[in-house]
Amino acid sequence: MFKVFQSIFGGGERKGAAYPPALVEAAIDRALDATDPRIRAVSGHRKRLQPAVLHAIDHVVALVEAMPAPVEASAASYGSDARLSSFFASTDRMAEVFGADRALIEFLASAGDPGTGPILAVLFVERSEKKVLGMAVQGDQVMQEVSQVQVSFDKHRLVDPSATEEELRKKLRHRAFDHLLSMALTRIVEVGNEREALEQSQSMLRAKLRALQSARFGFSEEGGENAEPAALEAKLAEIEGKLAETGSGATALPRHLELLVESLAAAEKQLYAEPVTVLMDRLGIRQGTPGPTTVELQLRELHNAVGHAVVSLPVAIPRSEIRKRDIEAEVRRALL
Repeated sequence: MFKVFQSIFGGGERKGAAYPPALVEAAIDRALDATDPRIRAVSGHRKRLQPAVLHAIDHVVALVEAMPAPVEASAASYGSDARLSSFFASTDRMAEVFGADRALIEFLASAGDPGTGPILAVLFVERSEKKVLGMAVQGDQVMQEVSQVQVSFDKHRLVDPSATEEELRKKLRHRAFDHLLSMALTRIVEVGNEREALEQSQSMLRAKLRALQSARFGFSEEGGENAEPAALEAKLAEIEGKLAETGSGATALPRHLELLVESLAAAEKQLYAEPVTVLMDRLGIRQGTPGPTTVELQLRELHNAVGHAVVSLPVAIPRSEIRKRDIEAEVRRALL
């Protein structure tokens, strides 16, 4: 099934009904397997899922098609590409990062690597900003202890190393679709956790209610004004209403189907790209206006529904630029 699913993203861009029915069915199966396979027990689940799955596929195709062509990541291009020189402290550091990257190492060791030409991949880096105190020139004076914002890029990693750009984009479409499914699963798990907590509260309140109702026929005043049956009954009704919203018992799986449909139908809110412009000096200090010592970075930042963000840059890495780690040599040096 997975090989069939792969071919959904194997060719050029298509829309909605243009996808072959067998491939749409495979995508629906992929969505179920990656979230809650038990949804298959819900009557009519495939019919309800199909429009949302088609929408998600269309969004993934458009998202990857909008990705720019890879830039050469080499010592020669380092000085002329402000993004590379901002992401890495030096060409040596860039070569070291690439040489230590697990995905790249695995690709080089795989049988699918033809061993020629540059390796194409997407470089992910995380952008962070923090307030610092530093020096600044104001007019003809040098000011000390000036509040500034420092921009940094770290947590470098390469994703989906490939021999060709076509192969790279195909892998990225798979990655994006699966990420949408992970967002749907996140929501299903959140609702499940909420339901579990509500069910525990419901059980506790019912026990208290039974105790208080029994106490009405005795002489105990235990519980006080804050534990009156009417208040507990109202709280219990509130919890039962919330339980109905999250789905419990026989309604849990239909609710999971609903959440999956809602998530995929809102794919553009679950995973999206935004252009980001960063103006800073060579030390990474944010600047308000352009100047002779400032650098303007035009970045593409990917965001998801849970607030994670990562800067993405497609790169073409010449094999000669990859400095493979010699693990044994590092261990020997550490022991000396």
